[in-house]
Amino acid sequence: MNERTDQPMKIAIYVSSWPPGRVASGIVTYTSQLVSSLRAFGHEVYILTPDAGEKDPYTIDLGDVQVPFLSRIWHKIQSKLTGRPYDALRHSSKIALAIRKLVAEKGIEVFEIEESFGMGAEVAMMNIVPVSVRLHGPFVLTGGFKDATSAQSINDGRSKYEGLAIKAAHYVTANCNDTLDTIRKHYDLGIESSTIIPTPIVSSPETEIWQVDRCDKNKMFFVGRFDSIKGGDLVLRTFARLAEANPDLTLTFIGPDQGIQTENGTVYFEEFFEQNFPPKLRDRVDYRGQMTHSELMSLRTSHYLTLIAAQYDTMGYMLLEPMSLGCPLVTTAVGGIPEVIEDERNGLLIPSQDLEAMVAACQRLLDDPDLATRLGRQAWADCRELYSPDAVATKTVEGYKAAIRAF
Repeated sequence: MNERTDQPMKIAIYVSSWPPGRVASGIVTYTSQLVSSLRAFGHEVYILTPDAGEKDPYTIDLGDVQVPFLSRIWHKIQSKLTGRPYDALRHSSKIALAIRKLVAEKGIEVFEIEESFGMGAEVAMMNIVPVSVRLHGPFVLTGGFKDATSAQSINDGRSKYEGLAIKAAHYVTANCNDTLDTIRKHYDLGIESSTIIPTPIVSSPETEIWQVDRCDKNKMFFVGRFDSIKGGDLVLRTFARLAEANPDLTLTFIGPDQGIQTENGTVYFEEFFEQNFPPKLRDRVDYRGQMTHSELMSLRTSHYLTLIAAQYDTMGYMLLEPMSLGCPLVTTAVGGIPEVIEDERNGLLIPSQDLEAMVAACQRLLDDPDLATRLGRQAWADCRELYSPDAVATKTVEGYKAAIRAF
């Protein structure tokens, strides 16, 4: 049973969808893990979301918030003057109106919001409640990796407005030093009121983690969008090379198809495969597309090794989920990943976009089940010790208190 670590606080958190499980989103998963522990510690937590699947006294559906007519007119003028999308301005106003009401009616003491599109700036500038901005994936870090679904009208100026929100915040948190350091340099900020708070995750019981004698030694696993930033193309090229030496090897690929940007336009999964690999290899790739979180988690331990091929990642669930189950990992050493994975201790690290290194690392694990077992078990132990939701919730409350002091 959780013990209360502090006097109860009244907290509001913005998230793009609620309750969890309705959409595939690392931010939603983060929020669900955090909120569960915060509430268990006795804190009163309100959720603000534009996508409420169900309503309760602690979930505020932003779809029900009406922006006054004169404000809508002003947003249209602002949009023309600044180039910022009208929808982004209207959404920010809805958040601000909801927070003003929560402060007045519920007495919330602190508000946490992601950095995305600078949505927190308006609330911070109202100066009625401390605002803690959580850096999940600032556009200055991820915007260089375009996919076919990128809406340029939304992305134009996004870095600028995210910078405004970060500067206006009373406190800033990130899950790794790489993100926070990059933001400091890019926006020329001291961000004195800031700290590193890791991503929370519940580790599986020891009896349920990956076991070499319970998995299929000919199965590789990848979860991520088919796009440039997640490295889906590198995963397929790696598998094609490994398949030559391992005739029974298969790949399970899970994630939406957002396409790879090339000089000739966007190339989607099937076309990419046809252009680069022999037809007979397609039968050995099980492309599942989008799956629910529970479905993909149920598949993880049945596969021998997991690949992470991202060109950038912070310290997200793409990394922590296989660790929480003790799955052997081969991963690119990008972003915040080297702050979590130590080469040959709890995983194998390779340089970004290095096909030869990834092929060699995967083959090494395929040839050495003892190494795979040792790495996976250490990853699980690290995850259980360092990233438990209760430990993260305790650090988050300390961050909220720092935001209140700064406010």
